[in-house]
Amino acid sequence: MKRFLTTLSALMVVLPVLAQENKLTLFEYANHWDDRYEYKFNSQDKEHYFDGLIDRYAMLLSDNPMMDALSAQFTGDSENIDIPVAEFKLDDRNNYVKIRLKSEKLAEMEGRLWILPDGKQWFVVKMVNYEEDSLPRIFFFKVDSAKGELIPASSPDGLRYGFIENFLLPRSGREIEVKFENQPSDKMVLEDDGTFVYKAYAPYAFACYVNDPDPSGITNVRNAPGGKIILRIGEETEAADSQDGDWPDDGGICILDVFNPKNGWWQILGYYVDGKEIKGQAWIHYSVLEMSTRNYNGQSLNLYQEPSADAPVVGTITEEAASVRPMDMSEDGEWMKVKSASGTGWIETEWLCGNPYTNCS
Repeated sequence: MKRFLTTLSALMVVLPVLAQENKLTLFEYANHWDDRYEYKFNSQDKEHYFDGLIDRYAMLLSDNPMMDALSAQFTGDSENIDIPVAEFKLDDRNNYVKIRLKSEKLAEMEGRLWILPDGKQWFVVKMVNYEEDSLPRIFFFKVDSAKGELIPASSPDGLRYGFIENFLLPRSGREIEVKFENQPSDKMVLEDDGTFVYKAYAPYAFACYVNDPDPSGITNVRNAPGGKIILRIGEETEAADSQDGDWPDDGGICILDVFNPKNGWWQILGYYVDGKEIKGQAWIHYSVLEMSTRNYNGQSLNLYQEPSADAPVVGTITEEAASVRPMDMSEDGEWMKVKSASGTGWIETEWLCGNPYTNCS
């Protein structure tokens, strides 16, 4: 932890000058991120290594209430800060720090240092300050402990700002959660080779709609494939607010986004189903899901034995906008195994539509 703090304090010395020269806000600084800057700290001070890292980082932006408050935690000069501190956590063992201000709008910062067995080090900082920006921001630094330098690094490929609710730095482990509104989180994972990799939670989710042959009109949703029933689609409950999405409208058809097929079961993407909030995982069986084909000009669509156009043809769909039930998906998301009146086989996903109110054209 001491080493973590020394490195952070190193950032605080140089960065306020940089910010002052360019008059950057947090948002602007993120857009001007440049790897030509290197920030030195006292890497020989093993006892205060982490303290110094935090100290240096607090100087990242001059005249920033959050950074001033963070710096005050180490100098003891809390009388001169503009906004009182609501929360301050310093975890020596896990090289973790967090500070939150008593402001009307969210203002907080988290920092975490990872030291890998091979000696490679990463320092990552999350900042949220809604006084100047509508998004949380995350900054990555490679740490050269031998030279006492923090080297700004690019974010992992795949990270795109927009619709991100927060970044959650862990106290243990190497997974940074990228939290979204109304959908499961993505992750940025520090791999054993010392690189951060962005992992999307559901890269091949697709839309379909519920069409359950059960005459009761009730469809079960379970907490695992074949598991416990956690809610019933079509069962009358208090209506949910319209912004939550994914429930029957006047037509009575429930549209779902699903992914991660397992033995005929699909995991539901999202936090609401049929106007009801779900917590944890939610699963539904393929036999109650439906899509339609997009052969609106009368094209004949082949069903293949395997997800490949070179595989044997096991059936042909000639009916326009034929109904099919999705059973499985190829790893690359380009093929879907479906059950239809023309047989069961694989079809390219581009020929399928999961919205009963449009033709997906």
